Amino acid sequence: MELLLLRLAITPTLVGLVALVQRRFGDRLGGRLVGFPLTTAPFLLVLCLTHGSALTAAAAHGVVVGQISVVLFCLTYARLAPYVRPWVALAVSLVGGTSCVLGLATVDSTWAAAAIVLTFIGIALLTWPAVPPGATAMARTEGRWETPLRMTVAGTVVAVLTGAARILGPELAGVLSTAPVLLSVITPTTHRAAGSPAARLLLRGAVTSMPASVMFSAVLASALTRVGMWPAFLLAALAMVLADTLAQLLVHRPAARTARTAFAHAAAQLG
Repeated sequence: MELLLLRLAITPTLVGLVALVQRRFGDRLGGRLVGFPLTTAPFLLVLCLTHGSALTAAAAHGVVVGQISVVLFCLTYARLAPYVRPWVALAVSLVGGTSCVLGLATVDSTWAAAAIVLTFIGIALLTWPAVPPGATAMARTEGRWETPLRMTVAGTVVAVLTGAARILGPELAGVLSTAPVLLSVITPTTHRAAGSPAARLLLRGAVTSMPASVMFSAVLASALTRVGMWPAFLLAALAMVLADTLAQLLVHRPAARTARTAFAHAAAQLG
Protein backbone atom coordinates (compact mmCIF):
# COMPACT_ATOMS: atom_id res chain seq x y z
CA MET A 1 0.00 0.00 0.00
CA GLU A 2 2.84 2.41 0.86
CA LEU A 3 4.46 1.74 -2.53
CA LEU A 4 1.25 2.44 -4.41
CA LEU A 5 0.48 5.62 -2.46
CA LEU A 6 4.02 6.93 -2.93
CA ARG A 7 3.99 6.41 -6.69
CA LEU A 8 0.47 7.80 -6.99
CA ALA A 9 1.63 10.95 -5.19
CA ILE A 10 4.99 11.34 -6.91
CA THR A 11 4.08 10.78 -10.55
CA PRO A 12 1.33 13.43 -10.94
CA THR A 13 3.47 15.86 -8.94
CA LEU A 14 6.38 15.30 -11.32
CA VAL A 15 4.11 15.85 -14.32
CA GLY A 16 3.12 19.22 -12.88
CA LEU A 17 6.76 20.05 -12.12
CA VAL A 18 7.88 19.18 -15.65
CA ALA A 19 5.11 21.35 -17.10
CA LEU A 20 6.35 24.26 -14.97
CA VAL A 21 9.98 23.71 -15.99
CA GLN A 22 8.97 23.51 -19.67
CA ARG A 23 7.14 26.82 -19.52
CA ARG A 24 9.90 28.65 -17.64
CA PHE A 25 13.10 27.09 -18.94
CA GLY A 26 12.27 25.31 -22.21
CA ASP A 27 11.38 21.87 -23.51
CA ARG A 28 14.87 20.40 -23.45
CA LEU A 29 15.30 21.03 -19.72
CA GLY A 30 11.86 19.58 -19.09
CA GLY A 31 12.94 16.46 -20.93
CA ARG A 32 16.18 16.29 -18.96
CA LEU A 33 14.13 16.20 -15.79
CA VAL A 34 11.95 13.35 -17.07
CA GLY A 35 15.01 11.30 -18.08
CA PHE A 36 16.33 11.00 -14.52
CA PRO A 37 15.06 8.17 -12.26
CA LEU A 38 12.59 10.40 -10.48
CA THR A 39 9.92 7.71 -10.31
CA THR A 40 12.00 4.51 -10.40
CA ALA A 41 14.33 5.58 -7.58
CA PRO A 42 11.50 6.10 -5.05
CA PHE A 43 9.87 2.90 -6.35
CA LEU A 44 13.05 0.91 -5.67
CA LEU A 45 13.63 2.55 -2.30
CA VAL A 46 10.17 1.74 -0.98
CA LEU A 47 10.40 -1.76 -2.44
CA CYS A 48 13.67 -2.30 -0.58
CA LEU A 49 12.21 -1.04 2.69
CA THR A 50 9.16 -3.28 2.41
CA HIS A 51 10.44 -6.40 0.60
CA GLY A 52 14.21 -6.55 1.14
CA SER A 53 17.37 -6.31 -0.93
CA ALA A 54 17.07 -9.48 -3.00
CA LEU A 55 13.68 -8.63 -4.48
CA THR A 56 14.75 -5.02 -5.05
CA ALA A 57 17.89 -6.14 -6.88
CA ALA A 58 15.69 -8.19 -9.23
CA ALA A 59 13.43 -5.18 -9.74
CA ALA A 60 16.45 -2.95 -10.45
CA HIS A 61 17.55 -5.41 -13.13
CA GLY A 62 14.06 -5.10 -14.60
CA VAL A 63 14.43 -1.33 -14.57
CA VAL A 64 17.63 -1.58 -16.64
CA VAL A 65 15.89 -3.86 -19.15
CA GLY A 66 12.87 -1.59 -19.34
CA GLN A 67 14.96 1.45 -20.27
CA ILE A 68 15.24 0.15 -23.83
CA SER A 69 11.54 0.88 -24.30
CA VAL A 70 12.06 4.50 -23.28
CA VAL A 71 14.96 5.02 -25.71
CA LEU A 72 13.03 3.58 -28.63
CA PHE A 73 9.87 5.42 -27.65
CA CYS A 74 11.75 8.72 -27.74
CA LEU A 75 13.54 8.09 -31.04
CA THR A 76 10.45 6.72 -32.79
CA TYR A 77 8.27 9.63 -31.68
CA ALA A 78 10.93 12.17 -32.68
CA ARG A 79 11.08 10.66 -36.16
CA LEU A 80 7.31 10.54 -36.62
CA ALA A 81 6.38 13.86 -35.00
CA PRO A 82 6.55 16.12 -38.09
CA TYR A 83 4.46 13.78 -40.22
CA VAL A 84 1.59 12.41 -38.11
CA ARG A 85 -0.81 13.50 -35.41
CA PRO A 86 0.40 13.32 -31.78
CA TRP A 87 -1.79 10.36 -30.85
CA VAL A 88 -0.70 8.35 -33.89
CA ALA A 89 2.96 8.98 -33.04
CA LEU A 90 2.24 7.99 -29.44
CA ALA A 91 0.61 4.68 -30.36
CA VAL A 92 3.35 3.63 -32.80
CA SER A 93 6.11 4.64 -30.38
CA LEU A 94 4.60 2.68 -27.50
CA VAL A 95 4.24 -0.45 -29.64
CA GLY A 96 7.81 -0.18 -30.92
CA GLY A 97 9.30 0.34 -27.47
CA THR A 98 7.33 -2.49 -25.89
CA SER A 99 8.28 -5.02 -28.54
CA CYS A 100 12.01 -4.48 -27.94
CA VAL A 101 11.67 -5.05 -24.19
CA LEU A 102 10.61 -8.62 -24.90
CA GLY A 103 13.92 -9.32 -26.63
CA LEU A 104 16.11 -7.71 -23.97
CA ALA A 105 14.21 -9.50 -21.18
CA THR A 106 16.05 -12.70 -22.16
CA VAL A 107 19.38 -11.14 -21.09
CA ASP A 108 20.16 -12.35 -17.57
CA SER A 109 23.23 -10.17 -16.90
CA THR A 110 22.42 -6.69 -15.62
CA TRP A 111 25.63 -5.23 -17.03
CA ALA A 112 25.09 -6.81 -20.44
CA ALA A 113 21.59 -5.35 -20.54
CA ALA A 114 22.98 -1.97 -19.43
CA ALA A 115 25.61 -2.08 -22.19
CA ILE A 116 22.93 -2.79 -24.81
CA VAL A 117 20.72 0.06 -23.56
CA LEU A 118 23.65 2.51 -23.44
CA THR A 119 24.56 1.52 -27.01
CA PHE A 120 21.01 2.28 -28.15
CA ILE A 121 21.16 5.63 -26.33
CA GLY A 122 24.37 6.49 -28.19
CA ILE A 123 22.84 5.52 -31.53
CA ALA A 124 19.71 7.53 -30.76
CA LEU A 125 21.72 10.66 -29.98
CA LEU A 126 23.94 10.25 -33.04
CA THR A 127 20.95 9.84 -35.36
CA TRP A 128 18.66 12.35 -33.66
CA PRO A 129 16.68 14.43 -36.18
CA ALA A 130 17.85 18.03 -36.27
CA VAL A 131 15.68 20.87 -34.99
CA PRO A 132 16.08 24.01 -37.15
CA PRO A 133 17.13 27.15 -35.21
CA GLY A 134 14.10 29.15 -34.11
CA ALA A 135 11.71 26.33 -34.97
CA THR A 136 10.36 26.20 -31.40
CA ALA A 137 9.45 29.86 -31.27
CA MET A 138 5.79 29.24 -32.12
CA ALA A 139 3.27 30.26 -29.48
CA ARG A 140 1.92 27.53 -27.25
CA THR A 141 -1.78 26.81 -27.27
CA GLU A 142 -2.06 25.05 -23.90
CA GLY A 143 -5.39 25.36 -22.17
CA ARG A 144 -5.91 25.62 -18.42
CA TRP A 145 -7.00 21.99 -18.40
CA GLU A 146 -3.72 20.76 -19.92
CA THR A 147 -1.59 20.29 -16.79
CA PRO A 148 -4.40 18.85 -14.60
CA LEU A 149 -5.22 16.41 -17.40
CA ARG A 150 -1.58 15.35 -17.67
CA MET A 151 -1.46 14.76 -13.90
CA THR A 152 -4.70 12.79 -13.83
CA VAL A 153 -3.77 10.52 -16.74
CA ALA A 154 -0.29 9.87 -15.35
CA GLY A 155 -1.64 8.98 -11.91
CA THR A 156 -4.23 6.63 -13.40
CA VAL A 157 -1.71 4.80 -15.57
CA VAL A 158 0.71 4.40 -12.65
CA ALA A 159 -2.06 2.96 -10.47
CA VAL A 160 -2.85 0.35 -13.13
CA LEU A 161 0.82 -0.56 -13.66
CA THR A 162 1.56 -0.81 -9.94
CA GLY A 163 -1.46 -3.02 -9.35
CA ALA A 164 -0.35 -5.33 -12.15
CA ALA A 165 3.21 -5.39 -10.82
CA ARG A 166 2.07 -6.89 -7.51
CA ILE A 167 0.82 -9.92 -9.40
CA LEU A 168 3.64 -10.25 -11.93
CA GLY A 169 6.70 -10.26 -9.63
CA PRO A 170 9.66 -7.95 -8.83
CA GLU A 171 11.61 -8.12 -12.11
CA LEU A 172 8.56 -7.42 -14.23
CA ALA A 173 7.58 -4.76 -11.71
CA GLY A 174 10.90 -3.08 -12.44
CA VAL A 175 10.29 -3.29 -16.19
CA LEU A 176 6.82 -1.80 -15.77
CA SER A 177 8.16 0.99 -13.55
CA THR A 178 10.21 2.27 -16.50
CA ALA A 179 7.21 2.43 -18.83
CA PRO A 180 7.33 5.91 -20.39
CA VAL A 181 4.27 7.07 -18.45
CA LEU A 182 5.43 10.66 -18.01
CA LEU A 183 6.68 10.93 -21.58
CA SER A 184 3.54 9.38 -23.06
CA VAL A 185 1.48 12.04 -21.27
CA ILE A 186 3.78 15.04 -21.70
CA THR A 187 5.07 14.47 -25.25
CA PRO A 188 1.76 14.40 -27.18
CA THR A 189 0.46 17.46 -25.32
CA THR A 190 3.72 19.32 -26.01
CA HIS A 191 3.51 18.23 -29.65
CA ARG A 192 -0.06 19.49 -29.94
CA ALA A 193 0.58 22.75 -28.09
CA ALA A 194 3.98 23.78 -29.49
CA GLY A 195 4.68 21.63 -32.55
CA SER A 196 6.99 18.77 -33.45
CA PRO A 197 10.29 20.70 -32.86
CA ALA A 198 9.32 21.24 -29.21
CA ALA A 199 8.44 17.55 -28.84
CA ARG A 200 11.80 16.60 -30.35
CA LEU A 201 13.67 18.86 -27.91
CA LEU A 202 11.75 17.41 -24.98
CA LEU A 203 12.53 13.83 -26.02
CA ARG A 204 16.19 14.54 -26.75
CA GLY A 205 16.55 16.02 -23.28
CA ALA A 206 15.09 12.82 -21.82
CA VAL A 207 17.45 10.58 -23.81
CA THR A 208 20.44 12.69 -22.75
CA SER A 209 19.60 12.01 -19.09
CA MET A 210 19.01 8.29 -19.56
CA PRO A 211 22.63 7.07 -19.04
CA ALA A 212 22.31 8.35 -15.48
CA SER A 213 19.13 6.33 -14.95
CA VAL A 214 20.66 3.19 -16.45
CA MET A 215 23.76 3.38 -14.28
CA PHE A 216 21.75 4.11 -11.13
CA SER A 217 19.71 0.93 -11.55
CA ALA A 218 22.61 -1.24 -12.75
CA VAL A 219 24.80 -0.35 -9.78
CA LEU A 220 21.88 -0.84 -7.41
CA ALA A 221 21.10 -4.27 -8.84
CA SER A 222 24.73 -5.33 -8.43
CA ALA A 223 25.42 -3.80 -5.01
CA LEU A 224 22.27 -4.37 -2.97
CA THR A 225 22.95 -7.97 -1.99
CA ARG A 226 26.68 -7.32 -1.50
CA VAL A 227 26.96 -4.14 0.58
CA GLY A 228 23.48 -3.58 1.98
CA MET A 229 20.72 -1.09 1.34
CA TRP A 230 22.07 2.37 2.20
CA PRO A 231 25.62 1.89 0.82
CA ALA A 232 24.09 0.48 -2.38
CA PHE A 233 21.81 3.48 -2.84
CA LEU A 234 24.73 5.82 -2.15
CA LEU A 235 26.89 4.06 -4.75
CA ALA A 236 24.00 4.14 -7.22
CA ALA A 237 23.53 7.89 -6.68
CA LEU A 238 27.25 8.52 -7.22
CA ALA A 239 27.18 6.41 -10.39
CA MET A 240 24.18 8.41 -11.61
CA VAL A 241 25.99 11.73 -11.14
CA LEU A 242 29.17 10.44 -12.78
CA ALA A 243 27.28 8.96 -15.74
CA ASP A 244 25.36 12.17 -16.33
CA THR A 245 28.53 14.26 -16.15
CA LEU A 246 30.29 12.03 -18.68
CA ALA A 247 27.23 11.98 -20.94
CA GLN A 248 27.07 15.76 -20.99
CA LEU A 249 30.78 16.04 -21.79
CA LEU A 250 30.44 13.58 -24.67
CA VAL A 251 27.24 15.08 -26.08
CA HIS A 252 28.59 18.62 -26.14
CA ARG A 253 32.12 17.92 -27.41
CA PRO A 254 32.83 19.34 -30.91
CA ALA A 255 33.93 15.88 -32.09
CA ALA A 256 30.62 14.44 -30.93
CA ARG A 257 28.70 17.10 -32.82
CA THR A 258 30.72 16.37 -35.97
CA ALA A 259 30.05 12.64 -35.59
CA ARG A 260 26.33 13.27 -35.16
CA THR A 261 26.26 15.39 -38.30
CA ALA A 262 28.11 12.76 -40.33
CA PHE A 263 25.94 9.95 -38.97
CA ALA A 264 22.75 11.86 -39.69
CA HIS A 265 23.94 12.67 -43.23
CA ALA A 266 24.75 9.00 -43.88
CA ALA A 267 21.35 7.93 -42.53
CA ALA A 268 19.64 10.48 -44.77
CA GLN A 269 21.54 9.20 -47.81
CA LEU A 270 20.54 5.61 -47.04
CA GLY A 271 16.94 6.67 -46.51
